[in-house]
Amino acid sequence: MTLLRLFMIPIYLLVFYMESPNALQYALYIFIAASFTDVLDGYLARKYEVVSKFGIVADPFADKMMQVAVLYTLYDTGYLEVWFFWIILVKEVLQIVLGVWIVSLKPRIIIPANIFGKATTVLVFLTIILAAFQIPGIFWMQVVVALLAIITFSQYMLKFYQKYQARK
Repeated sequence: MTLLRLFMIPIYLLVFYMESPNALQYALYIFIAASFTDVLDGYLARKYEVVSKFGIVADPFADKMMQVAVLYTLYDTGYLEVWFFWIILVKEVLQIVLGVWIVSLKPRIIIPANIFGKATTVLVFLTIILAAFQIPGIFWMQVVVALLAIITFSQYMLKFYQKYQARK
């Protein structure tokens, strides 16, 4: 399903920018479908205990690339604030780069997801959907989600630093 999500990114971009009054709606369906496959993929991997080195790196990469593509298109068309886009983009890029590096460490350092990380992911998803529908108050939701993203990323970095120092 990871490869399917990667394949959905260019399709999302093509659909979003096509000349159609329903382009945004169709693109959001693709984003929601990609998000659903991510949840399903994670559920199946945990249920059947199927984990691969490819999946450890590629799954979060696919998720973050889809999220960045959607955030960019919504920022590019004025649905999201520029600062929100850049805060989430920088966080996602740092997570991808640092995630690849962390996976390469021996012994591997594992930093499990916590409730704040999961909440941030869900709130970014909701922000995307609500921004696309131009729901009033979306500015303040972006403020809250950006702050939560910064706090959550800082927590992960602190945990990583503590575990990294402990192994020396």
